[in-house]
Amino acid sequence: MKMNRLFLILTIAIATAFTSCKKDDDILNPEPTLDFKGGATYTATDVTINAGDEILVGFNAAYNMETGEELTHFKLTLTSNNIPQIIMDSTLKNKTFSTDVKITFPDAGTARLEATITDKAGRTDAVSFNIIVEQAGVKVVKHTNVELGSWNDVIGSFYGAKENLIFTVPQAMENQAKVDFIFYKGVTNMNTIAAPDDASLSTIPSFRMDEWSTKNQTRFVMTSMTAAEFDAIGKYYTFTEFEGNSGESKVINLEDGAVVQFRTQAGGYGLIKVVNFYSRGDMGVMDVIIME
Repeated sequence: MKMNRLFLILTIAIATAFTSCKKDDDILNPEPTLDFKGGATYTATDVTINAGDEILVGFNAAYNMETGEELTHFKLTLTSNNIPQIIMDSTLKNKTFSTDVKITFPDAGTARLEATITDKAGRTDAVSFNIIVEQAGVKVVKHTNVELGSWNDVIGSFYGAKENLIFTVPQAMENQAKVDFIFYKGVTNMNTIAAPDDASLSTIPSFRMDEWSTKNQTRFVMTSMTAAEFDAIGKYYTFTEFEGNSGESKVINLEDGAVVQFRTQAGGYGLIKVVNFYSRGDMGVMDVIIME
C-alpha cells in the first residue's frame, strides 16, 4: 500500500510538471495585440497627403488573456529617408493601452509609421503603414528684376509671363497672343498694370491698341501678401482660384512692395511683386511668379 501511494503521488507530480511546461506552448498566439483605431478621422492604411498636412493615428493594445502577461512597452517610430525618428516611447504596466497621436508632415517625401507593443514576457505585436507626402500646390517659375517701360519708352511695356518676354510696341504688335499685361504710368492712376483688353489702353495712342486683333483677358486681384512672403515662395505654390469672371482688367496706384495675383486668359495663375516703381521716369521693376 505504501508503495502504491508513493507511485500515485509521483505520477501526479510528474503529470503536473508536464502540464506546466506545456502551458505556453499550447497557446496558438501568445502575443499581445495591437490595432489601429478606425473611423473617418483616423488614418490606418497607406496614404498620400500634401506637404503640411496633419494626420491623426490611434492605437488600441491589449494583453493576452491566456498568458496573463501585462503590457510593458509601447513604441512609435516614423522612418523618413531611412532616418528613424521615435515619436513615442512609453513604459507600461497595464492590461490595455490606448493613445491618439497627431503627426504633421512639412516636407515632400516618403515615410513609414510603425508601432510596437511588448508584454512582460518580451512578446510583441506591430502595425504599420506607408505615407507618401506630395508637394502642395503647382510648380512655379520665378522671374526676378523684370524691368518694363511705359508709353513709348525704349524699354518695352508689354510682358509675356509664360516665356518671360518683354516687347516694345512694334514687337508686341507681332506677338499679341503672347502679351499678358502692359505697364504704364498714368496721370491720374499712376503706376498701372493692365490687361491687353482693358479700355484705358486705348487712351494711349503710342500703344496702338486699336490696331490689335487679339487682346488677352488677363485679370488681376490685389493681395495682402507681403514682399517677404512672396520672396519665400519656392518651387511650388497654391494659388487662390478666381471665382468665375472675378478680377479686374487693371490694377492702379501700385506702390513698392505690393503683390498682385493674376490669371491669364489661358488659365495660368501668377503673382507680381512691385520691386521699384521709380518716382521719376516711366519705368518699373517687378518680380513675377507664374505656373510652370
